[in-house]
Amino acid sequence: MKILKCAIVDDSLTQQKLLERIIDSYENLSLVYSFNSSVEGLKVINTSKIDLLFLDIEMPIMNGFEFLSQLKIQPQVIIISKSQHYALEAFEFNVTDFLLKPITKQRFTIAVQKAIDKIMLHKIKLPENKLMVKHNLKQVELNINEIFWIEALGDYIKIKTKEKNYVILSTLSGFHKKLKDSKFVRVHKSYIINLKMIDRYNHEFAEITGKKIPISRTKNLELDKLLNFLD
Repeated sequence: MKILKCAIVDDSLTQQKLLERIIDSYENLSLVYSFNSSVEGLKVINTSKIDLLFLDIEMPIMNGFEFLSQLKIQPQVIIISKSQHYALEAFEFNVTDFLLKPITKQRFTIAVQKAIDKIMLHKIKLPENKLMVKHNLKQVELNINEIFWIEALGDYIKIKTKEKNYVILSTLSGFHKKLKDSKFVRVHKSYIINLKMIDRYNHEFAEITGKKIPISRTKNLELDKLLNFLD
């Protein structure tokens, strides 16, 4: 059975130590990080491979919901709270489970099993033209063949497709690596385009469905070669 890499983010040292002891008692769980600061926890978790996160809701500076909204890649998340008041909002963030304090071993086991089941489901390989992205706090399946372009929006990117726009928390370069498809080319510091969607272009703009997307001078020659190759 896969051992899940776990992290704790809880400002209560007492609750933090309790969770550490509970996790340590499970053979299929391995605690790799434990934070009592949500700010410090976010920095590390956004750059680490975590399978399962135990997250408190009521924390200073950045509460659990603010924490979730800034996760770039969301692991399975089990919310810990002393109040059931937050349960509905928690599940709107697509969390795995919601545990009320005090935590019982039986309820904890059920939550962990839910996480295992979801992780196994996610391991089912998607077709090459599909990609999972986090949009509006939910994981959605994206058909990359329907992407027109991707645009940088500060800490976010906007993915323009035939059906709708997706705004996700990511860098342009980070998303480009996920595409793994030669027809997607970064033509400007703020744009990646799908070469097969270009209606017309010159050395200043590529036009896709009426939108003129700027082309950097350094990308002109590369774009010419790629378009000739596609033809």
